[in-house]
Amino acid sequence: MIRLGVIGAGYWGPNLIRNFASLKNVTLEKIADLDLAVLDKIKPEYPNTKFTQDADELFDSDIDAICVATSAPTHYELAKKALLAEKHVFCEKPLTLKSEEARELVELAEKKDRRLMVGHLMLYHPAIRKLKEFIDSGKLGEVFYVNSMRVNLGIARSNENALWSLAPHDISIILYLFGSSLPVGVSATGKDFLTKGVEDIVFASLFFNGNQMAHTRVSWLDPEKIRRVKVTGSRGIAIFDDVGKDSVVKFHEDWIEPKEAGDFTYHKSKTPGIFELDKVEPLKLECEHFAECVIQGKKPLTDGQNGADVVSILERAEESLKDKGAYKSL
Repeated sequence: MIRLGVIGAGYWGPNLIRNFASLKNVTLEKIADLDLAVLDKIKPEYPNTKFTQDADELFDSDIDAICVATSAPTHYELAKKALLAEKHVFCEKPLTLKSEEARELVELAEKKDRRLMVGHLMLYHPAIRKLKEFIDSGKLGEVFYVNSMRVNLGIARSNENALWSLAPHDISIILYLFGSSLPVGVSATGKDFLTKGVEDIVFASLFFNGNQMAHTRVSWLDPEKIRRVKVTGSRGIAIFDDVGKDSVVKFHEDWIEPKEAGDFTYHKSKTPGIFELDKVEPLKLECEHFAECVIQGKKPLTDGQNGADVVSILERAEESLKDKGAYKSL
């Protein structure tokens, strides 16, 4: 059994709390949040759990692991305190706001022999696993590029731009699909419409060795909710739309075969193949994975290094964003 504490019961915290509390190998020992009203709201649901406004109580306790579900600027300090207190740590994305801080946490976790896992939720989604399966099996042929879109009308932020708020999901997906290899460079453009200096829409391109690239568009200023990942290869195109009742992956056996002297042969299918997915909540799979890694001493799929890699890319993309889309090497 893992004795778990959670810091942060606001926006995303209740979802993590609910899923961790449902696991048979986890006991939810204590929940901390600065806002007493937030704690009072969820107290009736967890009568066997203790509540506090002082997060230090978790660090000083005998619990085994701490879940950090607070705002991004607090992640580094809280995760560091937890690791120094010999606790395993699950930290929501992004791991930190600075790459040197992320690397410090990775080194500290290794030194303390504790699991450090980051909440890159989409890597536990059956659809993303299916896309990875298509790539690894060769079904797509040679992968050319990945295109993702994560847009909606809201929730607008004033303390972090769309890049840092939304793109960690897509960047983690891209790294996973490309086998976790880091891009060699990045370019990003965007615009601040609502709050000066805080970009509401961002377009980011990642460039990899082997003539591969990826592109993501993120925004909270779009009239239509779209969450889509598209992988284009030399033998087909796979698409996942994460909006709607039916969660499926479509495979279009459409591709263009280069011939000589600039000539091409076009292969087009009449209807795409439909691949249904397991009806399971990705967040539950993520929480189960963390508990399993703590109990078995395994390396998490989305470990601290994965989190640090995403932060490094976000940092360089931010530099490009402020430099009007200039290419930045990694």
